[in-house]
Amino acid sequence: MIEPISALSASLASETKKIADPSETLATMDAGAAGASFTDFVSNIGASFVDNLKAAETKSMDGMLGKASVREVVETVMTADQTLQTAMAFRDKVVSAYLDIVKMNI
Repeated sequence: MIEPISALSASLASETKKIADPSETLATMDAGAAGASFTDFVSNIGASFVDNLKAAETKSMDGMLGKASVREVVETVMTADQTLQTAMAFRDKVVSAYLDIVKMNI
């Protein structure tokens, strides 16, 4: 149902396993890090958020025109709501981390 969040949790689980596995060498960690950066990860998540919100808008319009059932409209709107809640939680964590850094003594 929530593909982006499940993809995110799968990605985080695999990265956590990599970090927790002490047998992994530094060379393989560097090779994996070169493949995907944090910026790419965040931009992919942002793109999926936008796609979910656009899909909800489109499905809502289809529902008003009678092209989609009420169940489909509610399902996509609930997915968009969860996406928006996730984005706001992510934003809150980033702002909190920034404020913690700003408060640090130099």
